Amino acid sequence: MLSSRLPIADYHVHSDFSIDAVGSVDEFCESALKKGLVEICFTTHYDTNPAAPYDDSRIRIDGKIIPLSVEAMGRYVEAIADAHEKYYSQGLVVKCGIEVGYYPGCEEHISKLFSIYSFDYKLAAIHELDGVCLCCQNRFENCFSRYTIEKMADDYFQLIIGAVQSRLFDSIAHVDVYKKYGLKYYGDSILTIHRGRIEPVFSAMAENRVGMEINTSSLRRGHTEYYPSMEIINLARSFGVQISGIGSDAHHPDEVAYDFDTAAAIAYELFPYCDE
Repeated sequence: MLSSRLPIADYHVHSDFSIDAVGSVDEFCESALKKGLVEICFTTHYDTNPAAPYDDSRIRIDGKIIPLSVEAMGRYVEAIADAHEKYYSQGLVVKCGIEVGYYPGCEEHISKLFSIYSFDYKLAAIHELDGVCLCCQNRFENCFSRYTIEKMADDYFQLIIGAVQSRLFDSIAHVDVYKKYGLKYYGDSILTIHRGRIEPVFSAMAENRVGMEINTSSLRRGHTEYYPSMEIINLARSFGVQISGIGSDAHHPDEVAYDFDTAAAIAYELFPYCDE
C-alpha cells in the first residue's frame, strides 16, 4: 500500500489492448484501487513504423489481435471512458493516454489520430533505430550490432528531438531506455553516453514545453536506477524540463505503482509537501 498522504497517479500503464500486455482494464483499475491510487492513465502502444521488419502494428480487441488503425483505437478509447464512469464513484480517476512509437514521418498520421481522439496524455517513445527495436529482448542485438555506442546515442537523441519539435506530445517516455539492454551489450559506458549529447534534447524540451516521465520499470529489469537516472533527472531540471508524471510501465496488473513511494519522493514537484 502506498502512503496515504500522497495523491499518487500512475501515468504509464498497458492493459491487454497492447499486444505485449496481460490483464483487462478492469483488472488494472482494481489493482490501482488496492494500492491506494487516485488516478490511473492507460497508455496503450501505438507503433506504426512501416520500416520496421516486424509486425508490431497491432492491437488486441476482444481477445483477438488485429491490425492497428485509427479506427481500431476507437474501441480502446471507449473502454477507458467506460472504466472512468465505473470507477470514478469508487475514488479512481481513469484517464485515456497513448504511447506513440515515434519515427520520422509519422507526424501527419499522428496529427490525424489526435484530431479524432482527445487523449488525456500523449507520450512519445523511441523504440526503434532504423526500424529495429532497441528495447526488445529478441531484437536488441540486431539493433545495437549496427552501431558504435556513440552513433547509437547520437541517432537516439536526434529522434527524441524530432518528437519534441513535432509539438504533438506532452511528454517523452523512458528517456534513457537504451540502457535496458544497452548495459548488457555495450557495458558500463552506456550509463554515461548521454553526457554532452542530451543537453540539446533538454533545450528543445524546455523550449517546446515537453516534459519527461520517471519510469520505474527499469528496476524490474535488474537496473539500480529508474528511467532516467538521477544524473539525467537533475540535468533536465537544470534546463527547466518538467517531470510530467511517474509511470510504472505496467504490463500486468500486479506491476501498477511499482516502487512509487520512492519515485514520488524524487518527483517532488508533482507532490508538494503540505504540513498537516
